[in-house]
Amino acid sequence: MLSRTEVETLTVKAITEILEEDGDTPPPISGDATLPELGVSSLVFARVAIELEDEFGVDPLKDGPGTESEPWTVDDLVDTYVRALAEQGSR
Repeated sequence: MLSRTEVETLTVKAITEILEEDGDTPPPISGDATLPELGVSSLVFARVAIELEDEFGVDPLKDGPGTESEPWTVDDLVDTYVRALAEQGSR
């Protein structure tokens, strides 16, 4: 199973690459940065989710990112995948 650091590295890489593909220069990405602060629109979020599903082999976002009223942070996204990978590993 991947470590949290590995999941975080791959998540940041996916966000960075997709923003760069769109011609944006993303700011330095920290765990507490919200996705909107980084320029992650709903379309970019969907593309990141697809990339991470391909990378990790799990789709914890198939029902959407949740019902939280606060914008998601990078850490929230990483933690979602870490939990999904742990659940997948326990099956």
